[in-house]
Amino acid sequence: MLSRLRVENFAVVEKVEIDFSPHLNIFTGETGAGKSILIDAISLFLNKRISSNAIRSGADKLIVEALFSAGNDEFVLRRELKKNKSFSFINGDMVPFNQLKEKAEDLLNIYGQNEHIFLLHTANHKIYLDRFAKNFQLLDELSELTHDLKKSIKILEDLNTKSEQLNERLELIDFQISEIENLKMEKDEDKTLERRLKILSSSEEILSKSRMLIQDFYQAEDSVYNRISERLKDLEYLKKIYAELVEFDKEITDIYNILPELSALLTTIGNQVEYSEEELNDIQQRLHNLDRLKSKHKTDLDGILKKYLQLKEEKELLLNVEFSIQEVEKEIKTGLEKYKGINVSLRKVRKEKALQLSRLVEGELSQLEMKRATFFVNFTEVEPDLENFSEKGTDKIEFYFSSNPGQHPGKIKEVVSGGELSRLMLVLKSIVEDEGFSTYMFDEIDSGIGGKTAQFVGERLKKISLGNQVICISHLPQIASFADKHFLIQKKVRDNQTYSYTTELSHQETVQEIARLMAGRDVNEDVLAAAENLLTAVKKRS
Repeated sequence: MLSRLRVENFAVVEKVEIDFSPHLNIFTGETGAGKSILIDAISLFLNKRISSNAIRSGADKLIVEALFSAGNDEFVLRRELKKNKSFSFINGDMVPFNQLKEKAEDLLNIYGQNEHIFLLHTANHKIYLDRFAKNFQLLDELSELTHDLKKSIKILEDLNTKSEQLNERLELIDFQISEIENLKMEKDEDKTLERRLKILSSSEEILSKSRMLIQDFYQAEDSVYNRISERLKDLEYLKKIYAELVEFDKEITDIYNILPELSALLTTIGNQVEYSEEELNDIQQRLHNLDRLKSKHKTDLDGILKKYLQLKEEKELLLNVEFSIQEVEKEIKTGLEKYKGINVSLRKVRKEKALQLSRLVEGELSQLEMKRATFFVNFTEVEPDLENFSEKGTDKIEFYFSSNPGQHPGKIKEVVSGGELSRLMLVLKSIVEDEGFSTYMFDEIDSGIGGKTAQFVGERLKKISLGNQVICISHLPQIASFADKHFLIQKKVRDNQTYSYTTELSHQETVQEIARLMAGRDVNEDVLAAAENLLTAVKKRS
């Protein structure tokens, strides 16, 4: 939704800020007031090229800034034009124009201009017809089959590639498997080997230090144990005199009691140290081999063991690759047959619904003073194969149109005028509602119509605006009377310069403007009363 628009120094616009309704916004004004400048300004988000003449005379910079809301997200799009320089921004960040355009195309649909127009993109015709036909289940099935087929084709391509390189790859896999198997290591065994290597490399020092500790702590005549034993009676004597020594009694006793246990443990450690040069060399070689594989595969022992399992699985797959190719080829053939069946069903439904759509569109167009207009859906049947299938089916679908009798219907983008395109789009959007909230801008939609036709257009615009935002430029009171917000565009001359202003109208001002649209400059009480009655009647019907 377009929430707010700010335009500075664009053509005759010096500065304008507009707050839009989320529903139907109507812009009116006298001929030559610059009503289309609004559309032109917003179109700057879609057109890369801007003439420097677009900058208002006397100004050095043109700015167009728009605030959009989409769900819980907000986007500020901005373009600035200086002499020979153009800048694009999204939420304050400078971006390439194409990125700005892509975002704008997601948020805007403009009709009556030769720019981002739904109907001029042929791919949208198929999407619209399917929404009208409610082909959701068939499309879901087709989408799933398309996904499965693409996946199977990719698997087959990989298998064929592997088949071509089978022998070479198998030799490499066997070599890599053999390397890992020769390690003869289990998970975390490298930590055990590293500890054992440290013991073997330091066996003499371990034995020497453990023996000295046993002697000094427990076995020697002047060991710590014996000396504490000799002095415990002295401590007992002093404790009777100095009570503060009692708190050290437990610590001294613990040291005294633990020394025999520590000596026994050190004795066990010393007895277990058996130096083996053969074992030392073996461990060093195994750890060297492990380090080499760690460097080769850029991982640790755990990663190498996982790699081993992957290699075994790949080897099994390669050994069965020919069988696998045959199985996947069967899957692809079966999947393609299913796809063809659903594609035929989809084609049948589309053709039936295309006839209904054509009748509905022509009926609606007849109420827009296009009674002799012709609309039909052109089909080009394309049979699916492995080079041609998609989630939307393979048939080519395009809307054809003719506004005059005797004129052969042609492709919309080749035969339709701006006003016809707006009315055709109005009809299509009123027949099938959008799935999500969108912003539509209509220009030239009321050219060459009036009376009941204008009222019909207003009703259709109002219907679309119930679930979408609509911005429409009009000169007809029947259309303007449906507005949720009515804006007046005026042009004034001041100091020999032309200025265009946009004003949101109050109810009374809207009555005045509706009356002007009815009677031109000859507005009297009767015309004002008629304008009030028109607004009241529309309000009752809405």
